[in-house]
Amino acid sequence: MTAQQTVKMSFDPNTIEHLGIQMYSTLPPVIAELVANAYDADASSVKIILKDEGDKKIIIQDTGHGMSFADLEAKFLKIGRNRREGNKQFSESGQRKVIGKKGIGKLSFFGIANHVEIATRRDGKENRFEMDWDDIKQSGDEYEIPLTKHDEPYTRKKSGTRITLTAIRRKTPFTPGGLAISLSRAFPVFDEQDFKAEIIHNQEQPIEVTNEMKYEGIDSEYDWNFPYSGDDSQYEYAAQITGKIISAKTPVVSSMKGIALFSRGKLVNEYEFYGHKASSHGYAYLTGWLDVDFIDDWKQDVIGTSRQSLNWENEETSKLRDYLQEVVQKIYSERRSKIEAKKKEEIKRKTGLDVNEWLADLPRYEKALAGKIVGQIIRDEGIDTEKAGGLVSYVKDAFQFEAFKEFADEIADIDEIDSSKFVELLQEWQFVEAKELYRLSIGRISTIEELSKHMEENSKEIPTVHQFFKKFPWLLDPRIIEFRDEVAYSKLLREKYPENKLEESNRRIDFVCTSVSNSRFIIELKRPWHNITHKDLLQAADYRSFLQEHIGNTPGSADHVDAYVIGGKYASDRLTRDEIETRRKSGIFVKTYAELLENAKKYHQEFIDRYQQLQKIRQGDE
Repeated sequence: MTAQQTVKMSFDPNTIEHLGIQMYSTLPPVIAELVANAYDADASSVKIILKDEGDKKIIIQDTGHGMSFADLEAKFLKIGRNRREGNKQFSESGQRKVIGKKGIGKLSFFGIANHVEIATRRDGKENRFEMDWDDIKQSGDEYEIPLTKHDEPYTRKKSGTRITLTAIRRKTPFTPGGLAISLSRAFPVFDEQDFKAEIIHNQEQPIEVTNEMKYEGIDSEYDWNFPYSGDDSQYEYAAQITGKIISAKTPVVSSMKGIALFSRGKLVNEYEFYGHKASSHGYAYLTGWLDVDFIDDWKQDVIGTSRQSLNWENEETSKLRDYLQEVVQKIYSERRSKIEAKKKEEIKRKTGLDVNEWLADLPRYEKALAGKIVGQIIRDEGIDTEKAGGLVSYVKDAFQFEAFKEFADEIADIDEIDSSKFVELLQEWQFVEAKELYRLSIGRISTIEELSKHMEENSKEIPTVHQFFKKFPWLLDPRIIEFRDEVAYSKLLREKYPENKLEESNRRIDFVCTSVSNSRFIIELKRPWHNITHKDLLQAADYRSFLQEHIGNTPGSADHVDAYVIGGKYASDRLTRDEIETRRKSGIFVKTYAELLENAKKYHQEFIDRYQQLQKIRQGDE
């Protein structure tokens, strides 16, 4: 065999052991290196053929410009050659910025296979040779490789390179879908019109690799495109950074938390938050990629050999890191504001509580305190909307007690508090709350007794009973959160249709209330000795029909409307009995003052009993 029929590779076997087998011990990075080679060779397509049937085999075939015999020794088999030496930043065609740089990717296949065959065609000549890992280890520091084809002419075949890997060490079946996603995450070049990569597994349909695959399974809720419009930094390269940061609806997989960096289409830094303290649960939803091609133009090479992290111990990279920290913080804050606003809207829709409106009505100090507590609940993504709504309503109700404000003042000083701890702290408040409600209930007993007096004396509904319930609306229903008395039809119409001229009789509804579930209900008061008849029910039905027509009355919705008629007792005639039963099905109910009195006693007695029970439990613990 003549000297021209062999090629030589000079190396330190430990280098191949370290840079080949240890760094590329799994399939995705190996294939990624070979795809990068194909891209830099101006290939328009590259096929990754995975064969599980029989002996495992992997073939990577591209349509690039291939290599001549001279290229094999001078370039391909020269370990550690800087592929951009001589300021060669572009591929041969001048159309692509090369993404390979270190010259060690060619060793990657020994990380997963013991035997490699390389066939390459260029300028009408084909060269082919094989390399074996066991032979390399026994060859010392120079490996002479016999050519099975040397400058053999070809006519029909196009230029390109085919690499065949056999003696695969992997035992498990290939997963083409997972490999496609991994390649998509390694390069953002799969949307270029003149480059196509596809994976063919056994006899299955080919899978084309696309840029979108890298975020497969990630349901985006918000995203930020770069250059970042919210940037007000003075970083000199800010306008050259492109890409996207995504906020997902659910936490992303651990390997994709953070922002990855790419340069010249190749990964140069794995997903991370660049020194930013990312302890909050919300960071688990952030992912994305940024292209920082300008780092390849810096005098000093800052790209790590493994391409998993840049060399951050450098003045230029230090500035980049500072910029990325600032951007991450801003985007996280923007995301938190968006989530908070959305959650408040959902709480309002589900519970009827307008958080902003409630906070706005509080005194300045209480507003700041309540805002911080409520903000912790709403921003905590470990607390879903339904639970958050319950907690916020709980805080709102408890804020009427001075003891709770003192308690809130203490926990408001905690910057970050997880949902379970927050719930635990609120549970600690239960005893204090029970004590306050106990005191409140004891105080309300006198009010209940006053209602009994009005019942005995048959007080007039206007103004006596009306004013009494106006002062103590909780007697009507403890769920009332909005209370309006003597509401005219015309006023309700103007609220709903401010732009329309509506003619409607100016009758007045005694009370129009909104409950904690945002359901509306009408309350019609009669004298304590008044016998409720079917005519009273017809009047209530008319009021309810009016609200149903102009406001809405979908059962279970936020606009549900019920009507209550309150009097001394029910008329005993058949027509009234039938009317009560019929109207109940359509949302019109009858209550007596005696029932209100009994319910009020029972409701407040529960608070008294609860406090006494908790007091016994606490005394037992002590």
